[in-house]
Amino acid sequence: MKIPDLFSLKGKIALITGGERMYGKSCSVALTEAGAKLYMACPFLDAAEETANELRTAGSEVEVVQYFQDDAASIRRLVEHVVEKENRIDVFINACRVIPKGKTGWFQEGDGLDWSVKVNSAGMLYVTTLVGKQMIAQRSGSIISFASMMGLVGIEKHNYDGEPAMAESAFSHDYALNKSGIIAWTRHAASYYGRFGVRVNTVCPGGVQSDRTPAQFMENYAKHTQLNRLANNDDIKGPIVFLASDASAYLTGLSIPVDGGYTCI
Repeated sequence: MKIPDLFSLKGKIALITGGERMYGKSCSVALTEAGAKLYMACPFLDAAEETANELRTAGSEVEVVQYFQDDAASIRRLVEHVVEKENRIDVFINACRVIPKGKTGWFQEGDGLDWSVKVNSAGMLYVTTLVGKQMIAQRSGSIISFASMMGLVGIEKHNYDGEPAMAESAFSHDYALNKSGIIAWTRHAASYYGRFGVRVNTVCPGGVQSDRTPAQFMENYAKHTQLNRLANNDDIKGPIVFLASDASAYLTGLSIPVDGGYTCI
């Protein structure tokens, strides 16, 4: 197979949760630019349709499905909907994440933590296993989870010098708990799904620059990366297409930092 064919997703059916903004939007762009038909599952239809319309204008085929990852019935309906329409799911990316309700920081309220773990861990596992069931039946598929470099290393507190509110949030427990759990689960799932021809990998992004990122944090953070910057909107696209496509056909069980070298020392 030639290189352009290895990286092509033409004719593939891709499903993404949380694909309307930030890293998730970059994934949606990457999947469609590589040729996939995309199902975008999001709770916020206005934001999702805005992104979907951008992709449609570029010539891509995209359908938005309203989806709530804290609702088991919504999760089942989503997977059933895609399977009923396409009879397969070739690529699944779970980029969905919620921020805990209530107080952030080292001491968080139980109810807020319960909800975030329900969505970010339990809901993620449930939707993935339902997609995985379909991939087992078709004996193929690529599952790509989103963890974080903060699931690999601890907090560098000086990243937040001059940004006390960000520092408080950085030490919230749910993010590190959920993201490190996804990294461990990736090895666990790869050992199960491999016999069925299904691959499971995870990306561990670092910080991404956006219009909401404070300048002081960007300056502090850049000093701790080997490439001396935060990620931009294109930096996740290559790794996603690589993991989604046949270019990575012999890779499974990996958690790949996409962090500008932040975690390499």
